[in-house]
Amino acid sequence: QLVASTMRIMAAQKRRLIGLLLAACLLLSPDTARASGGEIVFFGEGSGHGVGLSQYGAKAMALGGATYRQILYRYYTGISVVSVQTAAVGTFVATEQSPLWVGLLQSESSISFTVDKGSADLCFDSQVGCVARALDQEAWVFSHHGYGNCAFSRTGVDGSSTQIGESGRCDASIRPLSDVTTIAIPRKARSYKNGTLRMRTPLNDGIFHLVFQTDLEAYVRGISEVPETWPIEAVKAQVVATRSLAAWTLLARGSEQSFSQSQRSECHCNLRDDVSDQVFRGYDGESRHPNWVSAVKATGSEVIGVSGGVGRGLYFHSSAGVTEDYSDAFGEGAFPYLASVSDAPAISDFANNPLRYWGLSSKPSSLATLFNFSWVNNVLVESHNESGSVSSVRIAGIRSGRPAEEIVDGAEFRRRLGLRSTNYEVEVHSPFSDVLPESSFSGEIVGLAAMGITEGCLPSRFCPTAQVTRGEMAAFLVRALRLDPGQEEIDAFSDDNGSYFENEINTLHIHGITNGCAEAKFCPNQFITRGEMAAFLVRAFDLPESSGDSFSDDDRSLFEADIAALQASGVTSGCSTGRFCPDRPVSRQEMAAFLIRALALG
Repeated sequence: QLVASTMRIMAAQKRRLIGLLLAACLLLSPDTARASGGEIVFFGEGSGHGVGLSQYGAKAMALGGATYRQILYRYYTGISVVSVQTAAVGTFVATEQSPLWVGLLQSESSISFTVDKGSADLCFDSQVGCVARALDQEAWVFSHHGYGNCAFSRTGVDGSSTQIGESGRCDASIRPLSDVTTIAIPRKARSYKNGTLRMRTPLNDGIFHLVFQTDLEAYVRGISEVPETWPIEAVKAQVVATRSLAAWTLLARGSEQSFSQSQRSECHCNLRDDVSDQVFRGYDGESRHPNWVSAVKATGSEVIGVSGGVGRGLYFHSSAGVTEDYSDAFGEGAFPYLASVSDAPAISDFANNPLRYWGLSSKPSSLATLFNFSWVNNVLVESHNESGSVSSVRIAGIRSGRPAEEIVDGAEFRRRLGLRSTNYEVEVHSPFSDVLPESSFSGEIVGLAAMGITEGCLPSRFCPTAQVTRGEMAAFLVRALRLDPGQEEIDAFSDDNGSYFENEINTLHIHGITNGCAEAKFCPNQFITRGEMAAFLVRAFDLPESSGDSFSDDDRSLFEADIAALQASGVTSGCSTGRFCPDRPVSRQEMAAFLIRALALG
C-alpha cells in the first residue's frame, strides 16, 4: 500500500510538472494577466470521455501480443463477440440490405456531383423510370426548379448548364449501375461508392437533404478511426467497436420507414457523417486506408454482443490509467458492460501516447461567460469519481454584484471548456499576489481589475486590507463611472495641488459628487470612513432616498440618510448584525465590494 501510494503521488507530481510546462506556452504575460483578471491553468492526462475502448490502451495491448478479442474483453465487461445478424436478429439491421441512411448535407437548394467512375441513373423516386443517365466523368447539378420541384442539369466543359429531362418532386436519387460506380460530391470533398445517394425534402418546398443509403459494412469501411500504422489487432478491436456503435445507434433511431417527422425534417437519416456520430469519409476513407479495410473484412460482421442485443461500442482516445463508468461520464442510462476498468496499457511506454499529459490556460472571463457569472475568481475540484477523474467542480465568482457559487458536473465542465479529459487538476492565478482566490473579497477585486478600475497598489499587489484615502476613492469612482473630466480647467480645492489624484478629484466636483471635506478643501490623504463612502456612492450612483433605519449605530451620524439609501438599494448589509460602523475606515477590499454591488444596480 505504501508503494502504491508513493507511486500515485509521484504520478501526480509528474502530471502537474509536465502539464504546467505544456501550459506555459499559453500563459499570459504578467501585465496581460493583470489586465484580464488573472488566469486559470488546467493540467491533466488522457483525452476523451473515458468510456469503453481506450484506443491507446488497445494499441499497447496489441503491441504486447493481445488479440482483438482479448482487447475487447478487457474494455467491455461481460460481453461476447458475435455477428450482427445474431445480436440484432429479427430487426431491420439484420434483415434489410441497405438499412443505413447517412446524412451528408442538410437543407440544400442545389447539389453538384460528378461521376468519377462508372455510370448512374438519375431518378425522381415518386415516378416510374428515370429521367437521365450520368456517364463517366460527367458533372451534374440537382437543384430547385419551380415551386416544390427540382431538376437534373448536366454541366458542360464551359460551365454552362443544360436541364435533362422533366422536373419532378425533390425526392430523388442517384442510382449506381454497377459496383464500381463512384460519385463525388464537391461540397463534401468526398466520393461515395456501394450505395445510393438520395435527396429528400421534408416540406416539399424545394429545400432538400442529401443522404447516402448503404449497408453496414460499406459504412464501416469508410470510417478509418485509427492510424494505418497501428498493429492490426488494435485496428480490428476498433473496427468491432465502430460497427457495434453504428448498429446500436441504428436500432435506437429506427429504419427509414419508421422515421419521425422531426427525423425527416432534421436530416432524413439514422446516422450522421460527422462527430455527432462517427466521421464517415465515404469511399475516400476506404481507398486511403487499406489496413482498416483489411480489418473490416477480417472481422466479418462481428459486433459486441450483450444481454438483449448489440452493445453500445463507445470508445475514446486514452485515459489516465482507469476508464470511466458510463454513469459517471454521461449521468444517465444503464450499461453494465461500460464499467470502469484498469487501463494500465494506455499509460505504458508501449502506448507512446502524445496526450499522456496536457496543459491548458484559460481566462476567468471565458469561464464567467460560459457559466453566467460576471467574474470568476476561483475554480476547485469538488469531488472525484472512483476512477480518479473529476466528478464535480465548484466555481466561485460574482453574480448580480454578490459572491456566488455553482457546483458543475465534471463531465459537463469538460465539455463546455473543451478540456481533453476529466482527469485534471486546477490552479487559479489571481491578478494580485496578495489576494488568494478563496479570500472573501477575491471576486470583487477580480471584477475591478477586469474592468480596468484598478491595477493594484503596487505591481502585482492589491493591498486588500489597506485603508482607502479620499483621493483614491475619487479615482475609483471616476474610473468606475467613466466620468468625463470636461473641457474647462477647474481647480476646486486648494489642498490637492500636486496630488496624484487631482484630476479625478476635480472631475468628482464637476459632476456634483463632492464639495470637499471643508471650504475649498478635499483632504485627499485622509482615510475615508464607511459613512463617507456611503455618501459618495449615493451621490455617484444617484441612489433613491429611504426612510428605513436598519442600523443601530448610525442614529447620530451625518451620513444616516445616505447609509439608509445604500442599505435599501442592496449595496450593504452592514459590518455586523444590525450595525454599519459608520466611523470605521474603509479597506480597499471593502471598497471593491461596495463598488461592484453599486455597479450591478445598472
